[in-house]
Amino acid sequence: VFFAWSPLFLWKMLWDRSYRRGIGERMGFVAAEPDSDVIWVHGVSVGEVKAAAPIIAGLRAVMPEKRVVVSSTTPTGRQVAEQLYPDARVIYYPLDFARFPARALGRIQPCCVLLMELEVWPNFLRAAEERDVPVMVVNGRISERSFRGYQRISWFLPQLDRIDLFLVQNLTYAARLNELGITASRIRITGNVKYDCLTVMSEPVVPDAEFTELLGIGPEEAVVVAGSTHPGEPRRLAAAVCRLERRLGRSLRLVIAPRHPDKSSGAIDDMRREVAQAGLREAHPVLRLTQERDGARRPVGAPWLVVDTIGDLEKAYSVADVVFVGGSLVRHGGQNMLEPVALGKPTVVGPHVWNFRTDVDLLLAGKGLLQATDEVDLEEKLAFLLSSPAESQALVRRAQQLITDNHGAVDVTLENVLALMKERGV
Repeated sequence: VFFAWSPLFLWKMLWDRSYRRGIGERMGFVAAEPDSDVIWVHGVSVGEVKAAAPIIAGLRAVMPEKRVVVSSTTPTGRQVAEQLYPDARVIYYPLDFARFPARALGRIQPCCVLLMELEVWPNFLRAAEERDVPVMVVNGRISERSFRGYQRISWFLPQLDRIDLFLVQNLTYAARLNELGITASRIRITGNVKYDCLTVMSEPVVPDAEFTELLGIGPEEAVVVAGSTHPGEPRRLAAAVCRLERRLGRSLRLVIAPRHPDKSSGAIDDMRREVAQAGLREAHPVLRLTQERDGARRPVGAPWLVVDTIGDLEKAYSVADVVFVGGSLVRHGGQNMLEPVALGKPTVVGPHVWNFRTDVDLLLAGKGLLQATDEVDLEEKLAFLLSSPAESQALVRRAQQLITDNHGAVDVTLENVLALMKERGV
């Protein structure tokens, strides 16, 4: 598995400076813990790291004597972990090669390991088993694509036997794991802890003062925020918003927050190209958030903004009249659309949402989300929401009720985690 994945990682190291940092930790050279009163929580990237928050808080409340180590694979995941868990130790997850996992486990000495969603690395699991460290999958999910992939590599399935307990989001995921050979006694359906992470806003969220000032939003202007975009989407969004301005006869602001801030330069170039082609270069100068914070001279006009930072997405959402969630106009599989919905923002996604299929289906069935089939349909959906405030707010109310109705997964998850820890004497 490592050799299949290592070319991608090596390419990342060559071209992405952030992946070269922490290489010692990725090789297992982490500082040793004094004893085994440690719970190791792993989230591969930002979404999984965030989802761990209520689990970590719950464990600390019940077991204050335990220390928490949080690991992530991506630089952005690690950075978010450091922001969210200042009292926890944060490290990079070890590469699944040679004795890297065994070295990390030997130094951290965890009493148990919690893997958010589903992270299966054979050397890590083998090393945990050799040390009699219980491993649990928390908030587990296995997409249709992953399920088919596991079926094609049946030789790999015995690795799943090294996981003591699978706490999964729904019956569909449980059935897929069962079909892969996991006994029902090792599977529990807990619900999705991401819903518990969300605080539904009963009143409209207060727009962030900094973003409001940067954009200079007037009373008749509307703001479209595109969160977690991937390459190829900023260009399409900029073109759609340019057309919408003429169609609606009003000034629109566009804020784009790329999923990976290192892709911000490409987003800026795409946006500038589209506003130039639309003859709106003077009307909509495209700004970079970090430069504005550094005191760059602000151009006149009605600026558009690229959020090239980590940790400011919620601030961007706060000023939105409508939100598009990226990774869904291109074939990436979508990003988390629950966050803007919880903030009370009418939200649109594109057609490619297989990574969030369950959440999207729930919201679509409850008429709490709009899904565009392509770029043209996205323009139609945005036009509808911007022109129909009453329908937009009804959409939001339905979506927020669905989130509230799905709270409760954290309590069930903690109950199962603590039961296994007690059973294993940890």
